[in-house]
Amino acid sequence: MHVIILLLSLLPMPAASLHKCLGTDGVASYQSLPCAPGQRTAWTRAAPPPAAPVAVPAAPRAAPPPARPQGAPVRRSVARQAADPSASRCASVRRAADLTRDRLWNRLSFRQRSDLDARVARACARQ
Repeated sequence: MHVIILLLSLLPMPAASLHKCLGTDGVASYQSLPCAPGQRTAWTRAAPPPAAPVAVPAAPRAAPPPARPQGAPVRRSVARQAADPSASRCASVRRAADLTRDRLWNRLSFRQRSDLDARVARACARQ
Protein backbone atom coordinates (compact mmCIF):
# COMPACT_ATOMS: atom_id res chain seq x y z
CA MET A 1 0.00 0.00 0.00
CA HIS A 2 2.80 2.42 0.92
CA VAL A 3 4.61 1.60 -2.31
CA ILE A 4 1.58 2.65 -4.37
CA ILE A 5 1.31 5.96 -2.54
CA LEU A 6 5.03 6.56 -3.02
CA LEU A 7 4.81 5.82 -6.74
CA LEU A 8 1.78 8.09 -7.16
CA SER A 9 3.57 10.92 -5.37
CA LEU A 10 6.43 10.68 -7.87
CA LEU A 11 4.15 11.19 -10.88
CA PRO A 12 3.94 14.73 -12.22
CA MET A 13 0.88 16.61 -11.01
CA PRO A 14 -1.62 17.69 -13.68
CA ALA A 15 -2.02 21.39 -14.29
CA ALA A 16 -4.40 22.91 -11.77
CA SER A 17 -7.68 24.34 -12.97
CA LEU A 18 -10.33 26.54 -11.42
CA HIS A 19 -14.05 25.81 -11.86
CA LYS A 20 -16.95 28.21 -11.30
CA CYS A 21 -20.01 26.17 -10.39
CA LEU A 22 -23.55 27.48 -10.07
CA GLY A 23 -25.90 25.69 -7.69
CA THR A 24 -29.63 25.23 -8.21
CA ASP A 25 -30.22 28.30 -6.01
CA GLY A 26 -27.91 30.42 -8.22
CA VAL A 27 -25.07 30.67 -5.68
CA ALA A 28 -21.61 30.54 -7.28
CA SER A 29 -18.77 28.52 -5.85
CA TYR A 30 -15.15 28.44 -7.00
CA GLN A 31 -13.28 25.18 -6.62
CA SER A 32 -10.39 23.14 -7.92
CA LEU A 33 -12.53 20.03 -8.52
CA PRO A 34 -15.12 19.66 -11.30
CA CYS A 35 -18.67 20.66 -10.43
CA ALA A 36 -20.78 18.14 -8.55
CA PRO A 37 -23.87 16.59 -10.14
CA GLY A 38 -26.75 19.04 -9.88
CA GLN A 39 -24.44 22.04 -10.34
CA ARG A 40 -23.91 23.88 -13.60
CA THR A 41 -20.37 24.71 -14.78
CA ALA A 42 -20.17 28.43 -15.63
CA TRP A 43 -16.53 28.25 -16.75
CA THR A 44 -13.25 26.40 -16.25
CA ARG A 45 -9.85 28.12 -16.34
CA ALA A 46 -6.25 27.16 -15.78
CA ALA A 47 -5.16 28.29 -12.33
CA PRO A 48 -2.46 30.96 -12.34
CA PRO A 49 1.01 29.93 -11.17
CA PRO A 50 1.92 30.99 -7.63
CA ALA A 51 3.26 34.52 -7.39
CA ALA A 52 6.99 34.95 -6.94
CA PRO A 53 7.98 36.49 -3.59
CA VAL A 54 8.66 40.21 -3.61
CA ALA A 55 12.03 41.22 -2.20
CA VAL A 56 11.74 43.92 0.45
CA PRO A 57 14.43 46.53 -0.21
CA ALA A 58 16.73 47.56 2.61
CA ALA A 59 16.68 51.06 4.04
CA PRO A 60 17.97 53.65 1.55
CA ARG A 61 21.58 54.70 1.97
CA ALA A 62 22.83 58.25 1.93
CA ALA A 63 24.35 59.42 -1.34
CA PRO A 64 28.15 59.83 -1.31
CA PRO A 65 29.42 63.41 -1.20
CA PRO A 66 30.17 64.97 -4.58
CA ALA A 67 33.75 64.68 -5.80
CA ARG A 68 35.92 67.75 -5.25
CA PRO A 69 37.27 69.23 -8.48
CA GLN A 70 41.03 68.96 -8.82
CA GLY A 71 42.77 72.08 -7.57
CA ALA A 72 39.77 73.30 -5.55
CA PRO A 73 40.53 74.34 -1.98
CA VAL A 74 39.65 71.92 0.78
CA ARG A 75 36.85 73.29 2.89
CA ARG A 76 36.62 72.04 6.42
CA SER A 77 33.29 72.10 8.16
CA VAL A 78 32.13 70.92 11.50
CA ALA A 79 29.62 68.13 11.13
CA ARG A 80 26.62 68.54 13.36
CA GLN A 81 25.48 65.39 15.05
CA ALA A 82 21.90 64.77 15.95
CA ALA A 83 21.08 65.14 19.62
CA ASP A 84 20.08 61.48 19.75
CA PRO A 85 21.50 59.25 16.97
CA SER A 86 19.07 56.41 17.80
CA ALA A 87 16.11 58.77 17.25
CA SER A 88 17.36 59.69 13.78
CA ARG A 89 17.94 55.99 12.99
CA CYS A 90 14.43 55.16 14.16
CA ALA A 91 12.98 57.94 12.01
CA SER A 92 14.97 56.89 8.92
CA VAL A 93 14.00 53.21 9.26
CA ARG A 94 10.35 54.19 9.79
CA ARG A 95 10.49 56.46 6.71
CA ALA A 96 12.03 53.66 4.60
CA ALA A 97 9.35 51.19 5.76
CA ASP A 98 6.59 53.69 4.95
CA LEU A 99 8.04 54.28 1.48
CA THR A 100 8.24 50.54 0.84
CA ARG A 101 4.63 50.04 1.95
CA ASP A 102 3.49 52.95 -0.23
CA ARG A 103 5.31 51.64 -3.28
CA LEU A 104 4.58 47.91 -2.91
CA TRP A 105 1.41 47.86 -0.81
CA ASN A 106 -0.48 45.42 -3.01
CA ARG A 107 2.44 43.05 -3.59
CA LEU A 108 3.72 42.60 -0.04
CA SER A 109 2.79 39.40 1.75
CA PHE A 110 1.76 39.37 5.40
CA ARG A 111 5.22 38.04 6.29
CA GLN A 112 6.99 40.86 4.44
CA ARG A 113 4.82 43.51 6.14
CA SER A 114 5.58 41.87 9.49
CA ASP A 115 9.31 41.98 8.70
CA LEU A 116 9.05 45.72 7.99
CA ASP A 117 7.25 46.28 11.29
CA ALA A 118 9.86 44.21 13.15
CA ARG A 119 12.70 46.20 11.55
CA VAL A 120 11.09 49.47 12.73
CA ALA A 121 10.50 48.04 16.21
CA ARG A 122 14.15 46.98 16.52
CA ALA A 123 15.43 50.38 15.38
CA CYS A 124 13.08 52.30 17.66
CA ALA A 125 13.54 50.05 20.71
CA ARG A 126 17.06 51.36 21.28
CA GLN A 127 15.83 54.82 22.27
